[in-house]
Amino acid sequence: MNTFLSKVIDTLQSSPLNHFVMDNAVVFPVLEMAHFLGLSLLFGALLIVDLRLVGVAKKIPLNHVESFLRFALIGFAINAITGVLFVIGDPSRYLVNIAFGLKMLVIGLAGVNTLYFVKRVKPQLHNAHESQAASAEAAIVAWLSIALWVCVIILGRFIPYLETP
Repeated sequence: MNTFLSKVIDTLQSSPLNHFVMDNAVVFPVLEMAHFLGLSLLFGALLIVDLRLVGVAKKIPLNHVESFLRFALIGFAINAITGVLFVIGDPSRYLVNIAFGLKMLVIGLAGVNTLYFVKRVKPQLHNAHESQAASAEAAIVAWLSIALWVCVIILGRFIPYLETP
């Protein structure tokens, strides 16, 4: 392990927030429950939007599914906060774990996909008529979103089972 990473881990392990997360029997389980709730909001809302963009439930107007995006943002915020607290609470588990690193990479790719959605696809939703199908571009972005978030979930589940060096 490189010295910079060792220093980061040592610094986080000696922080008051680390002790709050790890020394209190209730905090870590509550964080896990909140992380699952956030994931459910995030993935559930995105799944509704993405499936509509690929052609499921065509009678629902495209511009109406946009309201689900706020739940995805709330879920992402919950997961970002709880995820940071997980890392601060147990940095020697997360910061050296290959599944965690890959999960962060895939979340970054999902973020790029989301930015593309916001800049290129979402404006199309505002101009869509009730019966209008989403564009092929929207369908590609939606399938990519589903695939990326499924990968995030799978990689997250691998974290506890992969040994750290």
